[in-house]
Amino acid sequence: MNQTERTTQRHRVLKEGKIVSLDYTSVIDCVVKDVSATGARIRCANQASIPAEFRLLMPGDDTIRPARVMWRRGDLTGLQFTGEAKKAPPRKW
Repeated sequence: MNQTERTTQRHRVLKEGKIVSLDYTSVIDCVVKDVSATGARIRCANQASIPAEFRLLMPGDDTIRPARVMWRRGDLTGLQFTGEAKKAPPRKW
């Protein structure tokens, strides 16, 4: 699926996000630019550090959900959510 084939409409947002590794050992700051029920577009300065699969934490919403990278373009990354949003766990970051 590419950027023009998404199944639900994305809504523009500007929210703090954190890319959390699946084993919770690594956290990378990002900005969530838009979001839908099935995915999101994020901005992160260091594309090379983003793993193919991770959890997207949105501190302002206190949610976390699994995601996978679908595309990368410059400092933007398109994500597909691979599971439901859950309440974020207690964290130190």
